[in-house]
Amino acid sequence: LDSRLARARSFDFSIDRAPTDRSRSGSMARSHSLLLPLAALVFLGQRAFIAPRTPGLRSSDARHLVALRAGGNSVSTGLTWPSPEAEAKLREVDGIKLYPTHAWTDDMKPVVPASKDIGATPVVIGVAADSGCGKSTFLRRILGALGTEVSSGHTAIGDMMTVVCLDDYHTNDRAGRKATGLTALDARENDFALMGAQIEALKKGKAVYKPIYNHDSGFKDLPELLQPNKVMVFEGLHPIYDEKARSQLDLGIYIDIVNDVKFAWKVQRDVQERGWTEQQVRDDINKRLPDFSKYVDPQKANADVILRYEPSDQGLPYLKVKLIQKKGGAFPMITLKKDLTLKGSKPGATLKMYDDDWFGSSVTVVEMDGEIDMDNMEAQLKMIEENMEGLNAKSKGELTEAMLKLKSSPGSQNGTGLLQTVIAMKVREIYEKLSAWR
Repeated sequence: LDSRLARARSFDFSIDRAPTDRSRSGSMARSHSLLLPLAALVFLGQRAFIAPRTPGLRSSDARHLVALRAGGNSVSTGLTWPSPEAEAKLREVDGIKLYPTHAWTDDMKPVVPASKDIGATPVVIGVAADSGCGKSTFLRRILGALGTEVSSGHTAIGDMMTVVCLDDYHTNDRAGRKATGLTALDARENDFALMGAQIEALKKGKAVYKPIYNHDSGFKDLPELLQPNKVMVFEGLHPIYDEKARSQLDLGIYIDIVNDVKFAWKVQRDVQERGWTEQQVRDDINKRLPDFSKYVDPQKANADVILRYEPSDQGLPYLKVKLIQKKGGAFPMITLKKDLTLKGSKPGATLKMYDDDWFGSSVTVVEMDGEIDMDNMEAQLKMIEENMEGLNAKSKGELTEAMLKLKSSPGSQNGTGLLQTVIAMKVREIYEKLSAWR
């Protein structure tokens, strides 16, 4: 078991989520979720799949890309919503309720004019993911494909891309949630009305005063002024949950990690790094499971593209990674010319494509099971890339080159890095297409 868990360090599932798999038609219904679901595990999360370094963002800054720590003094409002004290301080601006738990000052408005016109309608991307799951590693691939960078700060902002953590829209701080008895996954603990209104305003080129949830203190800090940008990425628990927010997305991405894989990851992290017992891990997973299943997992039915992680047909720690693409959807589809079998390493790898049903939607699935031969990585990647259609690369071998730059990063040997890179290139394609059209 120790050797198998040690090998699991090479997984890195960029975004962690997928609890109970509800029944659905098609072969996709055969879930591998046999142990337990849930929990943000990714013990190596923020170190893996880091794009080539840039002067503006060092590898040591990795943890600051997503769910970043707020700066300055952090003081509790001492309020819980709902309560008579909070209701007495509630105010409304332009039809938007400003819950006092967000630490507004009296002069703040939720939507204000932008400091400048960015010259185009922002492209808005939603990435649905559980907390603590290494989302930054996946988002860095998008940065690499766009050829841009972001600075450190509570909200990661660059010349063309801004990454917003949706934890900022938790209605209550940590103490407030303890008082209400609700988790952060519960829809009642998230201010979807404000979230939807502000995403809509940013897409219209306006600026907003966005709340801040301070992960260090557990408090809500003073809201920050956020300007529109060419690409706005909203990542977190619920970017696809609320209809208003979902309607503003140009692309919705859901990362789906089945239960037995997630459990193995969390055991690896919490038993070895936190000194937990395996039973404590199970208890922690089960505690979050009902709300995850009710409020987070259903979003994958409405996502445009799903990156799904299952155990390999040869068993863990090997992986089967699926790129699930809705037909006729917002995600520009890639296909395979033929199925491939790659040898030279244990367990080897197979790539195949097939049609399936995903919660009532017709999808095309590109699947990679197993691992490529790292001693023959370049040749096998070239074979894979030449077998792909619709990749829309900027140059011949772009996918291979991007993967070779990350050869030493965990996950480069399996479908994790490969299909993350494909999605990143497709985000670039969507950005370029919509920017030209708008």
